[in-house]
Parts: sequence; structure tokens; C-alpha cells
Amino acid sequence: MSGNGKFLSIGWRYILPVWGGTLFVLVFSDALLLNLLLITMSFFTAYIFYVPERAPVESVQRAIISPIDGKVLSVSERGDGVSIVIKKSLFDGSSVVRAPMACKLDEQKVIHGLFLKESHHLSASLNENAKITWFIGNREYLLKIKCGFYSLSLPLLFTGGKLEAGENLALLTDGSAELLLPKSSTVEIKPGERVVGGYSLLAYGAE
Repeated sequence: MSGNGKFLSIGWRYILPVWGGTLFVLVFSDALLLNLLLITMSFFTAYIFYVPERAPVESVQRAIISPIDGKVLSVSERGDGVSIVIKKSLFDGSSVVRAPMACKLDEQKVIHGLFLKESHHLSASLNENAKITWFIGNREYLLKIKCGFYSLSLPLLFTGGKLEAGENLALLTDGSAELLLPKSSTVEIKPGERVVGGYSLLAYGAE
């Protein structure tokens, strides 16, 4: 991994007003607690939209890397495939969803909705989510992204076409990502492990 990176262009609509408001208050206010709170908010806003530069730990073509920073909730068989679910909280690192492997996207669909807590029984059906599909040969791969309570909507950062593993796909501040892989994929991760988006190896795709 590399510590270098950049800020997402869509983030400046949030960063500049927060920084500007903080600077204005700092000039005219001597309230220590308020000033510290605003400075903390300014740094945290910038942190949300900062994208560190990362290179996958495994670079072979079949390698499938984590799309987000977070914790692996489950690895299970799902129909004729394998499901890997990763949970990301607001404090789990980078908010960018990255491409799990080099591919050409076939479909991207965002379903706008609510931002309920994921523990709410209606969150699975009502929360804003996205589905991203691609094929390697005749095998289908699917990435499902679901927003959580602290999400700032779900903007897509890539509009289609070919991309490399680790490239930016979407912005997810809080929520989860589920990868649906062909059943013949070889999983290299276990529930409970923490993963880093654009870096950690999850599985090897079908040959």
C-alpha cells in the first residue's frame, strides 16, 4: 500500500463549506470547545473524501480484492455461487468502493432509497443501494452495495467501460458490500477478518 492519495472532486462541495464556516468562526470566536469541535469536523470531512493510493497485494488476473475497507461478516454459498459480505462503518478507513478485479462493467444500477440503520428490519428492502455486474468469459460477477444510516447517498464514480483492479467505483461512507462470485472461485478470506479496499485478497476467480 501507499500513503499517497488525493481528494475526490465531489468532496469539495462538502469540504469547502465546512472549512469556510470553521475559519469564519475561528476568526470571531474564542469559545475553545466550539473551536475544537469545528476543527475536528473539518478534518473528519476531509478524511471522508480522501482516497489513498493502493496497489493490490496480489496482481494475477484472477485475483479478487476487497472493494471496501471493513470487516468480513460472512462467507457462504448462495445459489450457484459464493457470497462474501463486508461491513463498513463511518470510521473504517477510506469511503471509496473500488473495483474488485480488472473487468469491463456490463451494468450499473443505483436504486435510490432511505438510510435506515442496518439493524432495522426494513433496511434491506428500503435503503439506497447499487448493483454492479460484469462477466469474465461466461461467468457472472456481481457487486451489491447497500447504504447505512450515515451514508451520504451513493454516487457512482465510474460510468462504465474497462477498468483496472482497485479503480474507484462509488462512494460509501457507511454500509456494506456483497460480492457474488462463481461457485468455482477459491475463497481466501474468513468471517471476522478485516480487509482493506483495493489491497486485501478475497478470492481467486474461476479459471
